[in-house]
Amino acid sequence: MFSQQIISDLQQVLNASVADQGIPGAVVYLSTTDGIWSGASGVSNLKTNTPMKPRDRFRIGSISKLFLAVVILQLMEEDKIDLNDTLIDWLSEEICDFIPNSHKITIRQLLNHTSGLADYLNTDEFNTALETTNPNHLWTATEAITYAYDLEPLSPPGKKFHYSNPNYILLELIVEAVTENTLAREMCDRIHTPLGLIDTFTEMREEIPGGFVEGYADWDEDGETDNVTRRNDGVGLGDGGLISTAPDVARFIQGLFIEDKLLAAETLEKMLTWVEDREGGYYGLGISAWNSDWGEIWGHTGNTGGFLSTCWFLPNQDITVVVLTNTADTALPDDIAAGVLDVVLADEEED
Repeated sequence: MFSQQIISDLQQVLNASVADQGIPGAVVYLSTTDGIWSGASGVSNLKTNTPMKPRDRFRIGSISKLFLAVVILQLMEEDKIDLNDTLIDWLSEEICDFIPNSHKITIRQLLNHTSGLADYLNTDEFNTALETTNPNHLWTATEAITYAYDLEPLSPPGKKFHYSNPNYILLELIVEAVTENTLAREMCDRIHTPLGLIDTFTEMREEIPGGFVEGYADWDEDGETDNVTRRNDGVGLGDGGLISTAPDVARFIQGLFIEDKLLAAETLEKMLTWVEDREGGYYGLGISAWNSDWGEIWGHTGNTGGFLSTCWFLPNQDITVVVLTNTADTALPDDIAAGVLDVVLADEEED
């Protein structure tokens, strides 16, 4: 167990970060061989000033990609797919005819973002659609992928890393084609239920009892903070559709990397086969890696609709850190995670 001094120092780091970064609120979950600490700071709703709680739910954005990657790799373990299968092996001509290099792009290249496909998130067509779409509109992967149709490839398949959300929209479509089931159902059956993730849901695909915290951003760039929780930018899809809590995300990370409850050892080896991300780090199959002062770190970040998040796993120390925040403008969740590690690892060095 952590000492009271360490607990006090961790909470102080979180409180100071929320204040200094101008974040409405944030939560942290930390798990080490010495103990577990979860903390919250700030508010979950600026209008009501509701205090943030450690088990509050957030949109976790692209951390969802790691969940989807696990589903794909489980299907591979079941011999239902091969990582060298191409788009045309699983998707209809109506889709493949409009995706450049669909006869060459493999499932592995979708997973590690080496497909060369351009992202549609910043295109005028997609953003115009967002402005005119009803907030209650239930986006489908089939609809979302149309905004990637005929976009000029950024590189030939397998040649370079380009982080691109359509890769994971296509993976969602592949899961649906292979299983004849929704991705939300497969995630629930394969990950959430086995690990006991009682606070993890796919937005707009599942009922979320009690909802989740409010998310904020200066959406119209007028200098004022806006509540953007109800803005529908394609929520609930495979590239970033999950709602979760810091304890649930940490439980997922530990089930995957410490307890080996989701994938076989040889499959994890495939997941952790890296390509350079051209920013000094690496990317595997749904997961990032980078070197730090504390050694190698595996993890992922999330940025979506008023929320920024990060999850870190330090394999050499069996340490898991999850930081969830409810703003997309000023939050620096990686800095909060680093501050937390400074506290606990500096304490270990002193011991």
